[in-house]
Amino acid sequence: MNESFAEGGSHAEQGQPPRYVQGIARRFRLTASGLRFLGGYESRDGRLEDGRRILAEAHVAGGTLAPAGLIGTDGPMGLTLRPLAASAEETRLLLLIGYRETPFAEAFLPPAVFEQLKADMLAGLAQELAIAATTSLWVRAEDRGRPEEEALDWFLSSDAEGRAMAPARGFIESITWWPSPPAEVPPSAPVSSEPEEEDWDESADQLRRINWSFKQLLLLLVFLMLIVAVK
Repeated sequence: MNESFAEGGSHAEQGQPPRYVQGIARRFRLTASGLRFLGGYESRDGRLEDGRRILAEAHVAGGTLAPAGLIGTDGPMGLTLRPLAASAEETRLLLLIGYRETPFAEAFLPPAVFEQLKADMLAGLAQELAIAATTSLWVRAEDRGRPEEEALDWFLSSDAEGRAMAPARGFIESITWWPSPPAEVPPSAPVSSEPEEEDWDESADQLRRINWSFKQLLLLLVFLMLIVAVK
């Protein structure tokens, strides 16, 4: 179901405040890199909680993100991936998007998915990832039908000062990861299997000198043999 609200006051444009809607068909997408694992536990209200998480640097794919009325950014933004409690529903992958001076996102994964991501990350098979989700984020009313290939600005509901009031929530429809592509090695100069032309010239000159010396030696030997024969 589509819902809408109008940003009023100082955000009015040409006398008409921009109107925002949610519930569009287009998915909110994040890409992330630089995955790193942090382990540990946290103590909250007398309870010991699992503090394991994977941190990454994310960007909004094909768009920007900001509180309504502010200019959005495509990142970078902090992304935290956490395992859901073992008692939670195993089939849900949840996403929370908020704003604390800059945007941030948190993904909550079933334990099996989190452990697989962690194992692949430690093995070097998960260095980049992508998330596609349906969320409660807002878009401008005139952008609701914007084609997939065009950039789209996403917004969090905000107060009169342009600060996000509450985080947006959503369901992750897909999460994929892959290793970073190998760095390109600049091609080396081809190695010639033939000597340089100057080397050939130098070698030929040395051979000529050796032949000349050899001929002189032969002539000297013949001359000596003639002298011996005469005596």
